[in-house]
Order: sequence, then C-alpha cells, then structure tokens
Amino acid sequence: MPGVRIIDMSFAPLLPGPYPPPGEIVPLSFLDTRWIHLQHPVQDLLLYPDSTLSSSSLHLFKTSLTQALSFFHPLAGKLTHRHAADHLVIDSSSPDCGVSVIEAESDLDIHHLINEETIDIIAFKNLVPSFSMDKLPVPVFAVQITKFVGGGVSVGTALHHTVMDGIGFWRFMETWAAICRDNGVPFRSHLQTSHDRDVILHPHMEEIARRFMKLLAPDLPQLPQAPKSLLQDRVRLTRRTFTLDLTAIKFLKQRACTQSDNQTIFMPSASIAIAAHVWVSLAKAKRLPKEKDATSLWLLVDLRAYLKGNKNDVLFTGNCIRGVPVKSSGQDLTAPQGLANACLAISHAVKAVRERPLDGVERWPEEFKNRPTGMNVMVAGSARWGAYEIDFGWGTPGRVELVSMNLDGEVSMFAGREKGSVQATIALSREQMEVFEKAFIAGLAQQGQSDYPGMARL
Repeated sequence: MPGVRIIDMSFAPLLPGPYPPPGEIVPLSFLDTRWIHLQHPVQDLLLYPDSTLSSSSLHLFKTSLTQALSFFHPLAGKLTHRHAADHLVIDSSSPDCGVSVIEAESDLDIHHLINEETIDIIAFKNLVPSFSMDKLPVPVFAVQITKFVGGGVSVGTALHHTVMDGIGFWRFMETWAAICRDNGVPFRSHLQTSHDRDVILHPHMEEIARRFMKLLAPDLPQLPQAPKSLLQDRVRLTRRTFTLDLTAIKFLKQRACTQSDNQTIFMPSASIAIAAHVWVSLAKAKRLPKEKDATSLWLLVDLRAYLKGNKNDVLFTGNCIRGVPVKSSGQDLTAPQGLANACLAISHAVKAVRERPLDGVERWPEEFKNRPTGMNVMVAGSARWGAYEIDFGWGTPGRVELVSMNLDGEVSMFAGREKGSVQATIALSREQMEVFEKAFIAGLAQQGQSDYPGMARL
C-alpha cells in the first residue's frame, strides 16, 4: 500500500544573535495566549509536482531555512511558562534552539493528490510534521520535506499558533523560499519585520494575557490534551476544495449588491463574499431552523492597520487577529436575498471591530465558548494570502492545503493559483457535502445555467 517513509531527521540551528527587539526572549500578548489551548499545531502542505530533489537542492533547502530563521528567530525557540513572572514567552536563548526537519520519501502519486476532488486526509497528514504539545516547554515550528519516487516534492509545516498568525507565517515562508530560490542570497523586502508585542497597546495587556492563560490552560506547565477522537474526527469529515476565478468572484459581489433591498448599497470584499456564500450554502444544506441567531459564522480579522502602535513600514509577525462572531437565522440566510443578508451581517461585524479593535477583549474566550449550539462556520485564512507564490526554485506549488482542519463547517481560504482567483476548502460530514456542493454551485450559476464556468473543483 502506498505510503510515506521517513529517511532522515536533521536540525536547522538558529544562528547566534543579536536579534531585534525584544531579543531572544519574546513575552507573549493576549493575542498570542488566546491560542494556548489548541491541542494540535497548524499544519500546512505545499505540493510541487514538477520538482526534483537532488542532494544539492536539499542542502540549499535546509541552509536557507537556517538563514531565514535569523529574521524570524521566535520560530526556532520554545514556548515556555516563566513561573516566577507567571507569563508565557518564546525563549530562543538556549544553544539548542532551531527547527526539526524531517526528510521523507513517498510512493504516493503526487498528481493524484493534487487533482483529487476530495482530500485524502490520511495521506496529507503523513506529509506534514507534528510535535508534542503535552507539556511546556514545547517547540513552535517543524518542517517535513518529502520526495515522491514518481517525481515531485512536498513541503509540510507545523506551527504552534501562539508564535504567529497566518500573515506572519506566510511572510516567513516567502522569505525562506526567496533565499532558497536565490541560492542563499538574503531576502530583501520593502517591509521590515518585527516580533515585538509592544505594538499592541492596551492598559491591561499583561493582566488579560494571564487571565487567558489561566482560563485556557489552568494546569501549566501541562497543556490541555487532545481528545482521543481528534484523529477520528479528522477522518470522519470530508474536505473538498473549490477555486473561484475573478469572474466568479465579481459575479458573487455584484449579486450581493443587487439583492440588497432597501439597504445601503455596498461592494463586499472577496473574502466576505465567499464566506457569505459558504454560509448561505451551508444553511441550505443543513436546513437550519428559522429562529433568530440560530447559526454563527466566525472569521478572523487582521487588526494591524487599526492598532495605534502599528507602523506602516514594519510588518508585525506575532498574532494580531481577532475572532469576529456573526449571528443569523436560517430564514435570513435561505431567503431570496440571503447572500446580501450574510454579506451585510459580516460587513457590519467587521466594521465594528475595525472601529474598536480591542473592545471587549477580556470576553473573547467566553464569546467563542458560548456560540450557538446549531450550525457554525469557522473561516480561517484570507483571499490575500499568496500561498501559491511560495517558490523555492522548483516553481510554484500545484496545490496548497491547510491539513489541520478538525471542525465540521471549518473553511480555509487562500489566494488561488491564477491571478485574482481564491481557493476555499471546506470540511463537512460526508452526508452533507454533496448537498452543500449542489447549493454552492447553484449559487454561482446564472439564470438558465446548471453550472458556473468560473468555479473549479479540484
């Protein structure tokens, strides 16, 4: 039976400092400690079908990782609880800091993995690394590179969410890939990077960070344990990927505007329009009750541009996102103007957060815990994340996926392969996926058409 075999395990060391402020010890903010309860790392997979991996290219891959870590030194550190001060830090002071690199070989068919409509979660899981998250200190980043015997290469990553969010992570991947692609030449960008949490200005920042830590991980240094059913839940769910081109996205946005009845005319962003369309399609697939607030959609909003401590020429790499809850009813979502209703609800919630980005921050964990018991949609990622631009010198990837999707109704979003396109992957129970897919496609079809040419299924 085709599978994945580990060939070697190595280590990309962290080069000696000095490191930019705050130095080798990075105290975490409440935007970081918010993620301490996660029981698995964030795992991403990039598949490169037309690549070959020689000994020299493998060496360059690993040495460029070491170079990139000098710009993103927290990734080489360990998540640590400082008992005396009672706070969480990323500690990069130890001489053994660095990143584990797994080298593997697979006889799986990479072209099948790229083109298959339904994701083979077992195969994808074996192509990404993981690490123990039982007890602090724990590593925060790991890499796996896999050579396919029939041709092709994959790069899998595992990230502890407390160290950075997706914006910081994909900037790191861009930096690393550029160094590798340019044979070790340092990456130059018009944006500096900063890991200093002082950009987040709040009068009670340390107090709130400790509250989150005690609420979400009360037994430190022990971390919350993943239920035994976690892997079973991963396998139980079906995942399918949809790619919407620029024409399809424009159609969705215009359709939302034309549906607006006696409401302010607006043009939603691509991320909002697609999230709303997924929400409406799920409401139809799951036949939601008509009661008010019977369903909620959660999406993550980047706060960087709305924080007073932010500098336009510096990219803050730590966590700087807020979960935004949006509530609705099955009746509003499945109405003829359901897409407009969903877009308006999401847009109003996002606008409120942008106006007061840290308002009510101390209640964030309770907000998530007390979400409606009915259908929930969780949107991760953004239509602006250029995951398909990550080129290590082997060309751009043929497929990129978030592997660590564990929730029914979870959605991951990236900018697609083609310019202006957006990729959305959704996890659902097997029995609901077919109904959802029909509703999703029908919502993109113009009158008189049974399908929409601007939407592709992998």
